[in-house]
Amino acid sequence: MTNSSVGSRIQALTAIACFVALVGCGEPTGPRTFCCAEKPEQTVNRLAVLAPELHDAADVFAEGVSDATLRGQAELAVNRLADQLLAGRVTPSRTALAQARSLVANVDDIQAIELAPVGLALDYIEGRINEILAGAQ
Repeated sequence: MTNSSVGSRIQALTAIACFVALVGCGEPTGPRTFCCAEKPEQTVNRLAVLAPELHDAADVFAEGVSDATLRGQAELAVNRLADQLLAGRVTPSRTALAQARSLVANVDDIQAIELAPVGLALDYIEGRINEILAGAQ
């Protein structure tokens, strides 16, 4: 084997390796992107103490709701919020709080009177969330 034959094989292997690397990394002519660069979700462990408080308040208040379907929806909304609080997830907790408020806001006048105490419980929890988050910063 001659030196030029060995040199051309090395060049060919290098070119193949570069091609494989470029194909594996994405478009060789496009901009490079990096996956999995998502910002981690903010969690605050102290939010978990609010879940039992929320359940206690909502359970007492929901007893006054005569419509079983509405009572079930309120309990489901409260449980969703409590789950997010237990996990300490800030953004999903705020989203679940907004969904619970939407349920309270989108009822007729008689049901609104029944759910008014649940709204008070949500107000209390929102205030406590804001206190905890202000202390965490």
